[in-house]
Amino acid sequence: MLWRRYHTEKEIAREAKKGEEAHEDGWQRADTPGSIHGDFAAGGLMSEPAAKVNFNRFLKIGIPLLFSALAIWLVLRRLDLQAVGDAFKQLSPASIVLIVVCFSVGALLRGLVCWLLLGGRLSFSNVFWGMNLGYMLNTFMPLRLGEFGRAAFLTDRGQHKVSYMEIFASIVAERLLDLLVGFSYLLFCLFFLIENTTLNRIAGIGIVVLVLSIVFIFYATRNQDNVLLWITRRFPNSQFLKHKVISWIQQLLTGFQYFVKPGRFFLAFSILAVSWSFSMLEYRILQESILSNSEWWWPMLVNTASAFINALPSAPGGLGVFEAGTVGAYALVGVDKAPALAIALVVHSVQILIPAILGVIALIHSGHSLGSLIEKATRIRQKEELQP
Repeated sequence: MLWRRYHTEKEIAREAKKGEEAHEDGWQRADTPGSIHGDFAAGGLMSEPAAKVNFNRFLKIGIPLLFSALAIWLVLRRLDLQAVGDAFKQLSPASIVLIVVCFSVGALLRGLVCWLLLGGRLSFSNVFWGMNLGYMLNTFMPLRLGEFGRAAFLTDRGQHKVSYMEIFASIVAERLLDLLVGFSYLLFCLFFLIENTTLNRIAGIGIVVLVLSIVFIFYATRNQDNVLLWITRRFPNSQFLKHKVISWIQQLLTGFQYFVKPGRFFLAFSILAVSWSFSMLEYRILQESILSNSEWWWPMLVNTASAFINALPSAPGGLGVFEAGTVGAYALVGVDKAPALAIALVVHSVQILIPAILGVIALIHSGHSLGSLIEKATRIRQKEELQP
C-alpha cells in the first residue's frame, strides 16, 4: 500500500502493539533503577524524557485544578445558599428515582454503542462493565486514566480476542461520535428554537460543517492510506505529525472501521442520540420539580452546553466545571443561579455515583483490584507520554 512508503510493516506493527506491550509487559516500577521515581531515589539526575514527562504531568494536573477552582469560585460568588436549600426541598423521592432510571437507561444505550463499535466481538456485559469502570476511574483519578483502564480491562476480559489498539481506537471513535451528536443537538437549539439572527446564521454554518465532517469521516474510513499519505506529503519533516497526529488519526479511523457502511453509522448515531435524550429527560424532571416556569427545550440546550464545557480541563469528575457550565447555560434562558445549581448538583451526583457503583461491581466480578487496574492504566499512559 502507499502508506508503507512512509512506514514499514515493522513500524506499523510496533505502533499497533504499543498499548498491548505496555499492558502485558508493564512499565518499570517506580522503585526500580531507571524508572522516573527510581532516579530520584538513587539520587541521580532524571533523563530528559523523564523530566519532560514530569513537567507535562504537572501541567496536566495543575491546569485542570486551576480551571476547577475558578469554576467553583464563579459558582459560589454571590450565591444565596438559602435559596439553594429551598430548591432542594422541592424535590421528591419519586423525582430522584426517575432520574436514576433515566441515567441507567441512557448508560445501557451508550454501552450498546460501545459494543457496536467493537463489532460485537466482546460480550455486551464485558463492554458495559468496562465502560462504567472507565468512567469511575475518570471520576476519581487525574490524567483521564479511565480510557486506559477501560482498554486494559477489556483486553483482559476478552482474552486478547480484540487487541488493545482496537479497543482504544473504539473509545476514540465513541468520543468523536459523542461530539457529533452533541453538536447536532446544539445546532438544533440555535437554529430552530432561539430567535436570534446572528446565532441562527452561526448555526447554519455549523450545520454545513457537521454534514461535511460526516462525509469526510466516510471518505477517510474507506481511504485511510490515501488520507495518511496526503497528510504526510504536506508535512514531510514534522516529527510531531509523524509520531503523534498520524498515530491519533490512525486510531480514530481504526475505530470507525465499523462505519464503513453508512447504515451502521446512522444506527450508532441514532442510539447515542436517544441516550442523550434520556440525559435531557433528567433535567426536564428536575425543572418540573424546582422551576415555576420552564420550556421543554431548555434541557436540550443545558445538557449539550454543560457537556461541551465539561470537556474542558478540570479536577477529576469535572468538579466545579460541570456545575459552572450548567448554571451558565440556565442563565442564558433567565434561570437564577440557586435553582440552576441545585439541578446541576443532583444531575452531577447521579452521574458520579451510578458509574462508581457499577465500576465497583465490575471490579468484584472480574477479580481485579482497583490498585492493579490503576497501575496498568498508569503504565500504559506513561509509555504513551514517552513516545517520541
